[in-house]
Amino acid sequence: MQKKTFAICMLVFSIFIHGNSQSLGEFKPKSTKINGANKFNGKAIYIANFSVNFQLYNLKTASTKGGFSNNTLSGNSKASLAVGLDIPSDVLQDITNEAYRQFVADLEADGFTILHGDAASNTQFYEGGQRFENMEMSISEAPGMLTVYPQNTVFYVKGFNKDGQKKQGGVSASFNRALNDDGRNSIVDEIRTYPKLSDELDNATIVNADLYVLFLDVKKPYQGNGAKITANTNLRLAAYDHINSRVSNTSATTKLGITGSTKEKNYLCVSAVDFVQGKNKIGGSPLGTYSGLLKEDLSIEKVLGNEKIQAYAKSDKDYMGVETAFGKMYRADAISVENTASIHADATSYQTGVTAALHTFLKYHVNEFLRKHFN
Repeated sequence: MQKKTFAICMLVFSIFIHGNSQSLGEFKPKSTKINGANKFNGKAIYIANFSVNFQLYNLKTASTKGGFSNNTLSGNSKASLAVGLDIPSDVLQDITNEAYRQFVADLEADGFTILHGDAASNTQFYEGGQRFENMEMSISEAPGMLTVYPQNTVFYVKGFNKDGQKKQGGVSASFNRALNDDGRNSIVDEIRTYPKLSDELDNATIVNADLYVLFLDVKKPYQGNGAKITANTNLRLAAYDHINSRVSNTSATTKLGITGSTKEKNYLCVSAVDFVQGKNKIGGSPLGTYSGLLKEDLSIEKVLGNEKIQAYAKSDKDYMGVETAFGKMYRADAISVENTASIHADATSYQTGVTAALHTFLKYHVNEFLRKHFN
């Protein structure tokens, strides 16, 4: 029996969404601390990282394997869905710059002193690392996302791996990435090393802010009658989301497509701002920690409409068969469906809504950090 593979459908469409006003959903923050580690002395702050990760595309594939059962032959099916969000990169940079500016202003208003990035220039913690005053945007840190850093701000990086991702933490961070279980897990491994940096900076509090703005919920429903992927628009500041996406080899800001992509990767997105101070002489654990998080996603409303995008490849089936001199023969073709969608949102509405969400989150946790550890 000879099989053929047909591209049954290639659908490319755009969804235009314009919002006139924005609002946020219910804000449900939470915080955590290590038991016994809650003493903060002094108000010197060193911001080791501040990054906003903007989801701009998702590339995903689902498939079913055919077979013969109950006198019926079904063919293989494969559905691929690529969805992108059209927001200019300069808007994302402006959002990040403003979020950082407000974050620093809120800290200073509460009496904290922000150390210049070069305060860590001669530390052993960053020995052999690289200094950046304007960190470039990166599509390497998280699948389908553009990671943006504030401009005119000095950050030190320990280096980059072969995939272009920042080196973080120790052996366990590398292990997480090798197991395709990246994201918050590797960031936590990096934060665990901060007592060393704090100790070198006279017990300054080390801060890591890593935030995720997502716009899609992507699901693989039950693949009973064929391969199926469904995506729903949902703009939000992520609380705890597992992203699974194929990684594009092309720039997220200029091109969207299914071809030329690598295998799917997992990434745990947790919006968090972490404060770590001091180092215990025995064991090296921190003297104080505070992690600001979300209980639930913080929705950013009236920017994206409620859109449902789908790729569905229904399996070809042969119930009848054909009688031949050698017996009954069956044939079912492999079906492949590719669907590409580009969502165009009003950039001003997006900027206003996302900026409000970031400021709401960061300002709350700055105030909570002060209230719980200094008052």
